[in-house]
Amino acid sequence: MLIYRFLAVASAAFAIPLGAQTLTSASTADRALPSARAVRSTGPIHLDGKLDEEAWKSAPATDVFTQVDPDEGKPASQKTDVRVLFDDEYLYVGVRLHDNGQVIGRLGRRDMHLGDSDWFGVMIDSYHDHRTAFGFDVNPLGVRRDEVKIVNTDDNSWDPVWDVATSVDREGWTAEYRIPFSQLRFSGEAQQTWGIQFERLIGRRHEYATSTFMPKSEVGGVPKYGHLEGLRDLKAGKRVELLPYVVQRGSYVDPGLNPFRKNPDFGTTGGLDAVLRVSSNLTLNAAINPDFGQVEVDPAVVNLGVYETFFEEKRPLFIEGSDVFDFGANSTSGGQLFYSRRIGRVPSLRGDTTASDLPDATTILGSGKLSGKIGSWSIGVLEAVTARETSRFRTAMGATDAFVVEPLSNYLVARARRELRGGQTFIGGVFTGVNRDLSTPRLEAALHRSAYSGGIDFRHEWGKRSWVAFGDVEFSRVAGTTGAMIATQRRSNHFFQRPDADHLDVDSNTTSLGGYSMNVALARQAGTHWRGQVGAALTSPAYEVNDLGFAVRTDRRDVQAGVTYAQNTPGRIWRQWNINGSGRSEHNYDWQPILTFATVQASATTLNYWSLNLFASRFFQAIDDRLTRGGPLATRPAWWQTNLHVSSDVRKPVTLGLGLGSQKFQYGGWSWSAGTGIGIKSSSRWNLNVGPTFSKLYTPAQFVTSVADPAYTPTFGRRYVFAPLHQTSVSLEARFNATFSPRLSLETYLQPLLSSQDYGGAKQFVAPQTYDFADYAGQVPSLDFNLRSLRGNAVLRWEWRQGSTIYVAWQQSRSDVAPFGDFDFGRDRGALFGTRPDNIFVVKMSYWLNP
Repeated sequence: MLIYRFLAVASAAFAIPLGAQTLTSASTADRALPSARAVRSTGPIHLDGKLDEEAWKSAPATDVFTQVDPDEGKPASQKTDVRVLFDDEYLYVGVRLHDNGQVIGRLGRRDMHLGDSDWFGVMIDSYHDHRTAFGFDVNPLGVRRDEVKIVNTDDNSWDPVWDVATSVDREGWTAEYRIPFSQLRFSGEAQQTWGIQFERLIGRRHEYATSTFMPKSEVGGVPKYGHLEGLRDLKAGKRVELLPYVVQRGSYVDPGLNPFRKNPDFGTTGGLDAVLRVSSNLTLNAAINPDFGQVEVDPAVVNLGVYETFFEEKRPLFIEGSDVFDFGANSTSGGQLFYSRRIGRVPSLRGDTTASDLPDATTILGSGKLSGKIGSWSIGVLEAVTARETSRFRTAMGATDAFVVEPLSNYLVARARRELRGGQTFIGGVFTGVNRDLSTPRLEAALHRSAYSGGIDFRHEWGKRSWVAFGDVEFSRVAGTTGAMIATQRRSNHFFQRPDADHLDVDSNTTSLGGYSMNVALARQAGTHWRGQVGAALTSPAYEVNDLGFAVRTDRRDVQAGVTYAQNTPGRIWRQWNINGSGRSEHNYDWQPILTFATVQASATTLNYWSLNLFASRFFQAIDDRLTRGGPLATRPAWWQTNLHVSSDVRKPVTLGLGLGSQKFQYGGWSWSAGTGIGIKSSSRWNLNVGPTFSKLYTPAQFVTSVADPAYTPTFGRRYVFAPLHQTSVSLEARFNATFSPRLSLETYLQPLLSSQDYGGAKQFVAPQTYDFADYAGQVPSLDFNLRSLRGNAVLRWEWRQGSTIYVAWQQSRSDVAPFGDFDFGRDRGALFGTRPDNIFVVKMSYWLNP
C-alpha cells in the first residue's frame, strides 16, 4: 500500500484547486483499499444457487457495502455476504443477498437493460492494470449480463461462456457463479492479485452499493477497485474454442427489374468462429465466412445534407472486444480512424443498367483478431479480407455480362498502448491499412489502391485523478490513379475545387494525398462541484481516413471550453442537478470563421426519480464553405436551438418520456420536432417500448445542382441552384421483447417512416459570402417526393446448450417513393402498407466446442 500513498502525495502536489471543497469523508486515494480473499475449494461445487457445500464455509465473507445512491456514503440498507472459491478450472463466487422487502426480478434476454430489477455484479480486473475489468451480472431470475469495463465505461458486446444459478426465498436471494478461467485474461505469475468490485442494485430503492466505495466527487471505475488475494497456480484452461454454424436463408424479395433474382430464393451457408488462447493474457479470435442475419436492421433516414450518415456497428464480429482499438480523444475534428462498418459495406460501384444484379453487401471471407497484454503493453491486431464482388447485367442486345463492383480487399488495424503509474498515464499508437486489388479501369478511377493512417495518443491524470491532459495526432496517406485522387479532392469532406479558396486547389497530376489531424485537451474531471475542460484541434485539408475510418470534414481549426457545476447532494426537490456552459469556435485554414456557438445545458433528477434535461444554444453568423457543394463561400445564418427532454421514474410499470426541439434561423428558416416514448412492463416476462416522432422544417435554400455558365462571373462561371424546402416527417420506433426463460427470448423491432419533401421555385446563388438568391431562369425538373418506408425484424434466440445458440430471424422491408411533395398521412400510410414487402427468413444454429 505504500506505493498508493506515495502516488497520492506526489499527485496532490500538481493539483490545481478550481473551487474545490473539503470532502466530509476521506477520498478513496487516502483509504486502504478493501481486500477479499479467495480460497481453493476442497470439493466439487454443485451449481444450484444454494451455497450448501462445506467449501463455502471456509471462504471469508466480504460483507461491507456502501451506498453510492440514493444515500451516498451510508451503509447499504440490506446485508450482503460474498465468498470466493477457485479450483483448477473455475472461479466461484457465492452471494447471499438478504432483503427484508420485496425482491424484484425481471426476465429478459442476455445483456438486457438493468431497468427496475435487482442485480448483483462481480467486476474482475484480472490483468490488475487498473484500467480493464470483466463484469458478470445476474438478477434474481437468473438473467445474465456480461461486459468489459474500460475505466468507467461499459461494453456489453462481450459474451463469454460462464454459468450462474439463483434462488429466491423469504429472506432474500442467492447467486452462485461459476466463471471459467479460460474466459478471463491474467498474467502467468504463480501468485495473483486481481482488482475486484462487488456491486448490488436494489431496484425498488434505486439503491446502488459497492464493496469499494467511490464518492461521486472523484473519478471512479476500474482504477479504484479493491483487491482479490489468495489466487495461486492458476491455469488458463483449454486453449481452443470452436463455434461452427450453419445458416439456412429464404428470401421472398420482389425481383423488380433484376432478371437474375429468383423469388423465392433459398440458400444454405456455413462458417466458423474460433478462439485460440495463445497464452493466459493473449487471445486470437478468427471468423470464416461470418453471417449477420440475426442483427437488427438500420433505421431508415432521409439525408439531404452534404455529409454521410453515421450508423452504429451492430455486428457481433466487430463490436466484441472493440475497446481494444479505441484510439484518441474522440475529437469531432478528426473523426475516428477505425469505423468497422467499412468492412463488408455495400459495394462501391453500381450496375450499368437498372437490369442488374448488385450484391447487398460485400462478403467477408475471413477475419482474425489478436488481443491482450504483454507486460504493461496492451495490444490488438485485426485483419479482415473481403471478396471480389461482381454485378451481372443485361446488355441492350439481351446478352448477359458482368463487371466488378468491389475489389478483393485487405483491412488491417494494429493498436498498442503502454500503461504507466497504475493506469493513470498511457501512451499509445495505432496503424490502419487498406489494400485493394484494382483489376479494372473503373475500379482504378473510383477507389484508392492503398490507404494508410497512423497516430499517437496519450492520457495523463494527476491530483488523485482529478486532472487529466489528453491528446492525439494522426497522419493519413491514400494512393491511386490521378482519376481517383481528383475524385477524392472533390468529395464533400474536402471540396478542393472551391473557386474562392486561396489555400485549396485540385491537383490533377498527383497520385497520392497526405494529411494530418491533432487534438489536445485539459480537463478537471473530479471535484465536489466544479469541473471543466479546454481543448483545441485541427485537421488539414488533405486528411483522408474514410477507407477504414469516418470523418465528415477536413480543413478546420477548433477551440472549445466548458465549465460544469454539479450538485449531487439531495435537497428538498432535486436529488441531483448540474448546469454546464460551453462554447466552440471553428475556422478553416483560410482563418475564416465557419462555426461559432455557445451552449447552456441543465439536467436534474427529482427526489422521485423523474429526470429533466434542457439546453439552449446560440449559433452566430459565420461563413459556410459547404453550402454550395464545392462552389464559392456563403453566409451561414445565425440561429437559436433549444431542446427539452423529460422522463419518468424507470421503476414504474409504465414509463413516459417527452422530447421537444426547435430551431429558429436568420433569413426565415425554422424547424421543430416532438417525440414521446412510452414503455410498458406490467409483466416480468415482456416489455414494450413505443416512440413516435413528428418533425417539420423549412429551409429557404436547399442545394439542388450547379450548372456551368462561363458568362456568369459573380459565382466564377457556374450558377448554383437552390430551392426552398418544406419537409414533414413522421416516424415510429417500436420494440417488443418477450422472454420465456433466461435462455429463450424473442426480440422485435419496427420502424415505419413517412416523409414528404416539398420544393419551391428554383433560385440561384447571387454572390459569394452572402445568403442572397434570385429567381433562376433555367429548367429544373420537379424535385418533390414522398418516401414511405417500413423496416423491421424479429429474432427468436435460444441458447440450447452452454455457448450454443439457435436464431430464428425474420426481416421485412417496404419502400416506396412517389412524386407528390405534400404530406397526407392517410394516403401515405395506405400506400406504405399496400407496397409489396421484401421478406427474409434466417435460421442459424451454432455449436460451441471446447476440445
